[in-house]
Amino acid sequence: MVYEINYEQLLNDYGYVDNLDNGDIIFGNRNSKEITNSLSGQLNFSTKSSLSLSFRYYWSPVAYDDQYYLLNDDGILNASTYLENNDINYNVWNLDLNYTWQFAPGSFLVAQYRNSIFNEDDLSYLDFNENLSNLFEEPINNIVSLKLIYFLDYSQIKSWL
Repeated sequence: MVYEINYEQLLNDYGYVDNLDNGDIIFGNRNSKEITNSLSGQLNFSTKSSLSLSFRYYWSPVAYDDQYYLLNDDGILNASTYLENNDINYNVWNLDLNYTWQFAPGSFLVAQYRNSIFNEDDLSYLDFNENLSNLFEEPINNIVSLKLIYFLDYSQIKSWL
């Protein structure tokens, strides 16, 4: 099993906000962070079968200051009267569980279960626990799939024909 956490923060970063109907481009000063938690592992039952688990939680809130800026043709930013809330709170949760069985040389049967949740809103002020609770109020997507990969030996097929 391997657990990994990554954290990145940008403070006072100017970035694109919106294109207005009149062609004006709005920028804003923002603070953002990205937090990624991941857990992965693999259990081998034999040389031909294994079970693997992969979990990933990604959270990225972006909070803009109250003052926005208009981008001029010369590249300079001037204060704007733009007032919309463009804060972003982006969350993704994925859990994958795979069973792989090699039943012949180069041929595999793979059964997969995937559980995923996605949320994007403007609640960038939430702390980690509140944000996680908010995410789990979203509908959960569950997917089960079965994949068959079979190796065909061209030289053997050619001899049959």
